[in-house]
Amino acid sequence: MTGTEPGRRACPEPNRGALRTGAIVGFGNVALHGHLPSWRARSDFRIVAVSDPDPQRRALAADVIPGVRTYAGVDDLLDRERLDFIDIASPPVFHAPAIIAAARSGTHVLCEKPLTTSLPEYRDIRAAAARAGVLLYTVHNWKYSGAFRVARERVMDGSLGTLTAIRFDTARNGCSVATDANWRVDAAVAGGGILVDHGWHAFYLLLGLANERPARIRATLERRRYADAGVEDTALCTIDFPSLVGEIHLTWAASTRRTCWQLTGDGGQLTIDDDRVELRREGSCRSERLGTALSAGSHHPEWFASVIEAFRQELDDPTVRGTNQAEAELCLLMLTLAYASGAQGSRPLDIPAPGGFDGNAGHP
Repeated sequence: MTGTEPGRRACPEPNRGALRTGAIVGFGNVALHGHLPSWRARSDFRIVAVSDPDPQRRALAADVIPGVRTYAGVDDLLDRERLDFIDIASPPVFHAPAIIAAARSGTHVLCEKPLTTSLPEYRDIRAAAARAGVLLYTVHNWKYSGAFRVARERVMDGSLGTLTAIRFDTARNGCSVATDANWRVDAAVAGGGILVDHGWHAFYLLLGLANERPARIRATLERRRYADAGVEDTALCTIDFPSLVGEIHLTWAASTRRTCWQLTGDGGQLTIDDDRVELRREGSCRSERLGTALSAGSHHPEWFASVIEAFRQELDDPTVRGTNQAEAELCLLMLTLAYASGAQGSRPLDIPAPGGFDGNAGHP
């Protein structure tokens, strides 16, 4: 094939309206309960293969996906299959190798968050995707929740006046259950603790509501429940934007599950407490209920259908391609600087302006 490196297939051309075939990499709970139902509901995408090192998970994939082909590793999968895309749902440590392998084979990538927890890894990922001309898209599924839709609408319609503060509180009575070992508290596999698992969501939600580039971040990290783990289970981040302040409170050490968002402006305040929405302004209070509580489950299959559609749009429309990657890049920068701040006694750290991403920011 002309114009491609040896051993690499040409990047799939836009495939508007045609069937795209793909594979799931990592067939754990997120893939089974969060991703697969929405893939099966589409007529323009089909999952034809699965890779997972666990033979029991491969056997389960074969049981629930008729005719699927299974592989123990992603390299074998990419060598033997002709795919338009892969859906990476494995733990974070496996993301970068799978993305780079997919790029080398000319395969588009949809990847669970966090895209990666390492700036050097991200630079390698970014370069590989750019060389191959493949789409790199991270699953930012909370943007498609009913709660975020309501919050965004109230910001945009002026109900709150000028936005001055955003606060996200996420309380969990332990981290999410994995299919095998509790990898979320293993730093070598997860790349971090609750700041990786829940903080990444809060970062892109903040970006979507503030509609500004953050200027500064500071963080405090603690171990309250998993005292012997190598990762934090509690985190407090403060993010300064040009015109507002964001606060993120996260813990796996709570007694119950609860998610609460509060948006404050000079003309009103919006509180979303799991499934209860309350808007207070000018002495009045209006309440409504969401169809699904923010703390209901961990996989949120009802949001993933919109993730697929946004992925398709970036595949088909060159004018929007790269929008999600730019958001994920900024989330990684915020994550990295939050860890650096926590290691330096919660010292505020400036967030580089666009073009400053390739500096020396990183995990201490």
